[in-house]
Amino acid sequence: MVEQGSLKMINLDVDVTVIGAGPAGLAAAISARENGAGEVIVLDRNSWLGGILPQCIHDGFGVEEIGTSMTGPEYADMYIKNAEKLGVTFFYETMVLQLFKNHEIIAVNKKGLHKIKAKSIVLAMGCREKTRWDVLIPGERPSGIYTAGVAQGLKM
Repeated sequence: MVEQGSLKMINLDVDVTVIGAGPAGLAAAISARENGAGEVIVLDRNSWLGGILPQCIHDGFGVEEIGTSMTGPEYADMYIKNAEKLGVTFFYETMVLQLFKNHEIIAVNKKGLHKIKAKSIVLAMGCREKTRWDVLIPGERPSGIYTAGVAQGLKM
């Protein structure tokens, strides 16, 4: 650990770093561990795991994968528990600041700056729509990506 001004610089060497703790990121971390990766870490900017799944209270998740219909929170919990059981480490409220071609990542959270050297990096950040208010363009049209929440709010 190296002091960098008032922030600590924490150096990590890992096998796999997954950026994003939604369903794709959780599945990638689990798969990495199941296929022989040593240390696997998951970075996420949120204070919770599962991405958008905790907001999806309807059922229908997991039917094709495990034959049981679950709500989004139940489905996320299944992945989280599996990842924890396999020894995946989670970094909550962590923002990636830089990503380099040599597989180094600079990230920051309440504990300080993290310089992470990974053998492999998985980008699983998903997507979020920017509303017209976010991009300061007036109008009634939806922009870009239709998330589940946007689709549910459309007036047809």
